[in-house]
This record gives sequence, C-alpha cells and structure tokens, in this order.
Amino acid sequence: MGSTSCRHPRRCAPPRAAGSEPDPEMDDETPDSRAVRCQTGRVVVAVATAGPQLIGRERELEIVGGLLDRAWGEEAQTLVVSGDAGVGKTALVAGACEVRQGAGEILVGACLPLTSMSIPFLPIRSALRGNPRLIAPPLSQADGAGRDFAVRFDAWLDEQSDRRPLALVVDDVQWADRSTLDTLMYAVAGPASRRLAIVVTLRSGEVGLGHPLQRWLADVRRLPRTTELELGPLDRAGTAAQVQRLLGTLPHQSLIDDVHAHSRGNPYFTRLLVTGLAPDARAVPASFPADLSSAVLQSWYRLSEPTRQLATRLAVGGRAMRADDLAAVVGDADVARTRSLLLEAVAEGTLDLLDDGGFWFHHPLNAEALEAALGADERREWHRRFADAIEADGGAAASVSSAVAVADHRYRAGEPEAAFDWALRAADAVRGAAGTGEELRLLRRAVDLRAQMPDAEPSMEDVLRRLRRAAEDAGATAEELEAVEMLLERIDEEVDPLRAAALRVRRMHLRFMRGLAFPELPEMEHAVRLASADIASPEYALALAELAQTERWHGSAAADEHATGALAHARAVGDPRALSFALTVASMNATFAGDIAAAAEFGEQAMPPALEARDWFGYVHAALWAANATQSWATEAYAERIGACRRELESSGGPHAYLAWLSAVEANARLAGGAWREADERLRVALGSDPGPLGDVEARLTAARLAALQGQVHEAEAHLRRVEELVVDGSAFLPLEYDAVRAEVRLAAGDTAGAYDAAVAGAVDRGTTPTMAEWLMPFAARALADQAQSARDAGEPAGDVLRRLDALVERFPHVIEDMSTSTEIIRRQVAALDGLYAAECARARAAPEAAESWSLAVAQCSAARLPWEEAYARWRAAEEWLGRGADRSAGAEMLRTGLALARRLRAKPVEEELVDLARRARVPIGEPDPTSPPPGSEVPGLTAREREVLALIAVGRTYSEIARSLVISEKTVSTHVSHLLAKTGSANRVELARLVRRLEHGDEGEDGRTDADGAP
Repeated sequence: MGSTSCRHPRRCAPPRAAGSEPDPEMDDETPDSRAVRCQTGRVVVAVATAGPQLIGRERELEIVGGLLDRAWGEEAQTLVVSGDAGVGKTALVAGACEVRQGAGEILVGACLPLTSMSIPFLPIRSALRGNPRLIAPPLSQADGAGRDFAVRFDAWLDEQSDRRPLALVVDDVQWADRSTLDTLMYAVAGPASRRLAIVVTLRSGEVGLGHPLQRWLADVRRLPRTTELELGPLDRAGTAAQVQRLLGTLPHQSLIDDVHAHSRGNPYFTRLLVTGLAPDARAVPASFPADLSSAVLQSWYRLSEPTRQLATRLAVGGRAMRADDLAAVVGDADVARTRSLLLEAVAEGTLDLLDDGGFWFHHPLNAEALEAALGADERREWHRRFADAIEADGGAAASVSSAVAVADHRYRAGEPEAAFDWALRAADAVRGAAGTGEELRLLRRAVDLRAQMPDAEPSMEDVLRRLRRAAEDAGATAEELEAVEMLLERIDEEVDPLRAAALRVRRMHLRFMRGLAFPELPEMEHAVRLASADIASPEYALALAELAQTERWHGSAAADEHATGALAHARAVGDPRALSFALTVASMNATFAGDIAAAAEFGEQAMPPALEARDWFGYVHAALWAANATQSWATEAYAERIGACRRELESSGGPHAYLAWLSAVEANARLAGGAWREADERLRVALGSDPGPLGDVEARLTAARLAALQGQVHEAEAHLRRVEELVVDGSAFLPLEYDAVRAEVRLAAGDTAGAYDAAVAGAVDRGTTPTMAEWLMPFAARALADQAQSARDAGEPAGDVLRRLDALVERFPHVIEDMSTSTEIIRRQVAALDGLYAAECARARAAPEAAESWSLAVAQCSAARLPWEEAYARWRAAEEWLGRGADRSAGAEMLRTGLALARRLRAKPVEEELVDLARRARVPIGEPDPTSPPPGSEVPGLTAREREVLALIAVGRTYSEIARSLVISEKTVSTHVSHLLAKTGSANRVELARLVRRLEHGDEGEDGRTDADGAP
C-alpha cells in the first residue's frame, strides 16, 4: 500500500503514540481479520474484514445492510449506531459497507479525543483525503473554516450521489467538534431523494446528560429517515463462537464461562482475554494483560485525581454502594462531596448510577483492573476496612449479600480465621437463596482455609460433607468428586465400612460422569465386601446393585443373580436411593433378556424413588433404561420419552448438567429420525452452558454426526477432538456411540483407513456391545468399498482390499446388534443396516447384484425410518442403475427421490453426489430451485409444510415419493393435499400443479396464454 493514500473505504483513526492507551475499536482485529493500516496525513485507516468480530451480529448486519440498500435506491438514510467501546460498532458498519463497496462509494472518517486543540471538520477532511477515487474532491474549498462549508459540502454530496451511491461514515462522533456536528446536521436534513447514507457511531457510555452531543442527537432523532441502533454485548453463544474462532478449536466450556463472565460479551475485551491462551485453556489468566487493563480503564484515566481514588476504593468494595455508605468507609464526612465525585465518574462513563441510588462500574472489568493495580498491603487494608464497616453497620447479620461481602473481604484481607468462620456463615445464608454456585464457592474456600488450621471447628470431614452435598445438588461433578476423594482419604474402612462403601459407589458414578473411567469390577466388588458388614443396610443394597450393573456391562454371568439380590435387599430396607438403582439394574437385565414389558415396568418404577432421594444421576440412569425398554434410541418415540423425562427432571429442580445430558440424548434420537432442526435446538441447550463432561461428550458426538452428515467436516472433527479431551478412552465407554461416530466422521473426511480402524475398534469384543454397534459393519464395509472402487478407477487391482473384506465378513457375517431385546422398529432397523452392509460388500466386489442390493437397502431404510441412511442408499442405488444402464427409469426415480430427501435433510455430500450424477447421466432433476421463492408463497394461509408438499406435487411426485422425501406418512401427505385443495379452491392435484405453474409464469400458462378465468 502507498504511504500517502488509501484505496480502502474504512474508518480513520489517529496513530497511537508510544505509551498511549489503545483504542478498543481500533484493536478489534483477530487472527482471521488482519488489519492493513495505511498512512494518510495524520490519520491511519484500519481495514478489517467482516469476519470473526461480527459473530452473533446477523440481525444487526441485516438492519445496517437494509438501510444502505434503501440509500442505494435513492432514499437518503441516517443511522446512529451506539454502544460501549469495543462492542464492535466500527466492525459492524465496516462489514455492512464492505459487501456493498463495489456498488457505491464509502467515505470513512473518525473524530479524535483532542484536548488542547480543535480541528474543524476533522472526520470529513480525513474521509475525503483518504479516498482519492472520488471525482474532484473539494479539499481546496474545504480548507479553512468558512461558514458556508456545510452548504458547499452538502452540494458536493448532491453531485457525488448523483454519479454513484455514497455512504459517509463518521466514527466516534462523541468527540466531534461543533462545526462537524453542524455540517452533519445540514447534510442529514437534506433532500430525501438522493443516494446517500450518513452513518455515525458513538460510545454511549461517554455521552451523559450534560454532554454537548445530547442536543444534536435530539435534533437528529426528529428528522425523517433516521434510524438508531444500539449495539449490545454478545450473548454467551456469541462469545463462545468468538473464542472458538480465536483459538482455532472448540474451547472448554469452563473457559467460555470465565471469558463471558469477565468480558460480559464485549468482543474487544474477549479478544484481549483470549489472545495468547493455549487451545486447551480452562480459564482466563489470573492477572490481566496490560492491553486489557489499559483498554478497560480508558474512561478512568480521564477522571480527576480525587475521583480516581474514590473509584478505586469502590472497586475494592466489590459491589454497588450509595454515596453515604462509601463515604463512611473512606472516612469522608462530606457525603455531598463524595456524591459529587461519583457523579463525575458517571458523566465520564466509568460508573453507572443505579435505580436504587447506588453506584457501580459501567463494566465489571473496571473494578477488577483497578483492584489488581493496588499494592498488596494497601488492598488488604481496604478489604479490612470494608469488612469492619459492614459488620459495624449490622447488615452482615441480616442480609445474605452482606454476609457474602464480609466473607470475601475477610478472605482478601488475609484473615484466615475470620474468613473461615464467615465462609461457613455465608454458605448457610446463601443456601436456597443465592443459588448453589455461590454456596459451592464459599465451601471450597472453607475447605482450603480449614487445611491451614488444624484445630479449628467444625472438622474437615464436616466441611467436606457440606461441600459434597452442595456439589451434588448443583450437579457440580468435579467439586463433588474432589470432596469424595478427600473423604475417602480420611476414612478408616475397617472402622466405618458402610460409609466407605457408599463413597466408593458414588466415586464410580462421578468418575463415569467426568469421563475418567468406565465402571470397574474390582472397585464394585470391593464396595460390596465393605458393605457386607451389614447386609440389611441401604449401602449393601446399593453396592450390590452397582456391582450387578458393572457385571452386565462386562459380560459377567453373575449379573442376574446379583441384580435379583439387590432388588430384594433394597425393597427390604426401603431406602429410595438403593431402590432406584436396584430397579434400574433390574430393568437393564430384563432388557438384555428380551423381556420388554418387565424392563419398561422396572424402569418406570425406578424414577420416582430417585427423585425422592434427589439423586439426579439415579434419575437419568433410570430414565434412559426405561426409554430403552420402550423403543429403539433412533426413533421419534424414544426422543419424545426422553423429552418428557427431561421436563420432569426440570420441574423437580434437577441441575443443568443432568438436564443437558438428557437434552443431548434427545438430540441424538431426533437426529437419527431426520429431525435435524429439533436436534440442533436440543444441542444448543446442551452446549449453551457447561453440561458436565458426560453431557458434553453426548452432545458433541451428536453434533459431530450432524456436522458430518451435512458436510461440515472441520466442525465434526473439532467436536471429536473435544470428546477426546474429555474422555480418557472413548471406546471403553460402551453407552457412548464413540467409535461409530468416529468412523462416520472419518468417512466424511475421505479417510477410509481411519474409518475402517474406528469401526473395527468398536466391534472388538469387550463384553456388552456399544451404542450404534449396528452401524459399525456398514461403515467398515463402506470404507473398504471406497478403497476398492478407488483402486479400480485407477486401473489397479483391488485384491488386498477384497481379502480384508472377506475376513471381515467371515468374522462378522451380519451387523452387530446392540442388545437382544427386539421391537418391530428395532428389527426393521437391524435389517436395514444389515442390508446396507450387504450392499456395501456388493459394491466393493462390483457384483452384478449390487443394484438390487442397494434397492433393497433403500426399501429397508425407508421402512426402518432411517432417512440419512436412505438418502445415501438412494444415491448408491441410482449410481448402480444408471451406471450399468440396466434400468434407467429406476435409476432416475432413485436419483430424484434421493435428491429431494437429501435436500430435506441438508445432507450436502449426498445432494452434491446426486446432482453430479444427474448431470453425468443426463437425468432431468425437476426439483424446485431452493434459491427461488417456494411454490405457493403467493397463496395466503399456507403452512411451511403445505408449501413443501405443493412444491413436490408441482414436479409430479406421487404420495409415496412425497412421504419419503419429507419423512412423513402417506396419510399425512393426503391430509396436507386435502388442505391445499381447500385453501386454493383446486379440484385435484393436476389443478394444484397448474396453479404453481401459473404463479411462476405470472398468471400465464406454459405457452404464455391464459383463458378467461386465468387457467391455461
């Protein structure tokens, strides 16, 4: 780029002097948005693409883009974009302008926070000088500060907008001089019929009631064609997407929580927090980067020295305070003076005046940065003074928030005895009032402090038991596991064997939930030995039940006997927790034995006692086995059952980690049935906040499968990497579909060797078969078929591949069944996957019967309600029929119906293959153009599904073809057609098709003629 001009229409901003504070909106670059800075006189133009910083701004981009489009269409527009520094105002406007740059001219200038001088018309001057492409820029006329500048500049805008649409963007208008504001006002009030957009951005936190800009804004608001857009922070999902883009991988949920808690969704602050972090980081650094501290304290630097000091004291206080309370702490008898200083900070945007009269920082990072800047001794002294003041006022005894404040101040003041006492008192106060998260924080601190004081009361065991109870209520598995481990270290198993047995069982549950280990036989055998000290105890019944469950997973013959004994003991002792687990293992054993009715009954009976005991793991465990007994996991009925359990758990106060776990399971079932939108919705819930490792793994396996099926391979691989971070050995977790999903993702990535290895790894005998075991052989055979086909295409022999296939089929002649229970839909699904297995083997061998094998697989997948597999099978069937030339009509029908189904599922890989096949085989697709308005969109009152049915009727699809394409029954298709006939006044499907053609041709027939009533 040249040093004297810039050909990029971007905002102008001052060069940063050495040692000066960074401009939050100048520095919103990311690794994917490299800034090019071009010197133009005394300004620098920052060129940033509409990239990562615009994550989560789709609605706002649409608003700004729509306004520019109206201006481009000769309707002058004015837009005022406001928001905090660093929230992305400049990036938003630049992104909207960038996509329209070729259609019009973009002028960008910025106001500067000058203090000792004033340059009239500075942003306008810099915008004009920064764009030499303009025809006859009026710089000679604009030099100087004549009163007629506004008139001459407006006339120039007229001239330029006549030639080409024009957008004038002025950044940081809160720093504009009076002459610039007057010139902008004159232009805004200009003619309505010119192709001109005037866009200004301002930092709302720096425009208080007394700011000179307030009157200008009030006047602009009264003018027509003026739009205001307040840009708020990103929500957690937006922050998560930004962090993922910055790190280049899926981040830990704990890191997202930590970043969002600190940045409050401010994209610039998020970038500064994340820059330099390792991809596997779980939290932000304990100390803030220097750039971040400088950025968040910009407004603080503008305060007077007394106000700075007072704001720093307030930061140490850690919460909003009224002026009189803060004056008492700092020892200022003049409350009016204290209030005046606080109001100065409000005017500069550092503090906010709250509705209750309290003052607090506009952004919480201000408080953290100010407190961190204090010396350790000074910081401890001020914390002590705050604690003393709250206790002296008596508020700590009456207010939950005050009790917590005293606990925090005593801790930060370095007073361990008082901090320990207040941590326990505050934990008692917040229990049931401020949420379990705060209670957990305080109890974790109490455990740390108790370790420093050997003689303190209560005992460490008592504190650990309190921590464990709070963690269990909150679903905080990491904290509970830590407490259980510490309790086990302190217990004498010979003296207290029952409690030791219960703790070992719970540790097994928690280690499983954390992805650290699958249930281990030696551990549960040891728990039973300990609990056998009293076989009439709930601990014995619980340990025996969990031993039976572990034996079932590991294929032990003793599982049935121990399960029966556990249920008998649990019923005898009447303990709800033990009874729930005993009933669940009874359901599990009945399921494997094929007694569906008994399995369902036991599962249903297991859930109420789990809720009574508030054992959330026990409830989810029971719910999953109850659902397993009623239907295949890959069905809508299963999804509905899990959804009902999720809602019951939520109404019972179950913690998010377990709700997210059920949401992930439900998403997997929805996805299998083709309801990918509903699956995506449940995944958003599961991943919207930290669901715990097991819920995270379940959700990410489903998300990986959805991404792979829809062609988003990089996303699928990122989800799998996160699974591998969370689970020590995914293949060992038999309830997870780890190996099947891994194989499917490798196939989507074109890694046939990796896919084969993953599928075979899942098929290796380790006891009970894993979830999605039926998919393993079709995936393995598909990988080998791809290899054989590639070899033949290259003119090479496929003998080695076929020998491996023969060995595979010899070892696994049919698909591996997940469990021995069977319902009609399960039998159909097993048959369908067995059909896919056979068809892939035929494809690998280039067998003459391959076309028939694929056609059979299509019918089987349709009957089994496996739409993703059906779409794939239709592609392969069409390929065989058309490739061999055996039955062109059958191949064309397979192709068209498969294409409609693939588009319905958004299965891009299959869709692209079918479109390519249609082109090569010269098969007219005849499907509705997805980029065109849907047929019937002009007809009022049609539902989205009715329009989908109408679109397929218009291209001649039969009821059965429509049913397969939309994954609905033929009866449902008939119902929709009846509604369409009634709503359109048509007599039959032929008239419906004619209606669509008339609408597409503007009420003309296909030959351009119409009859008297508009019918062709």
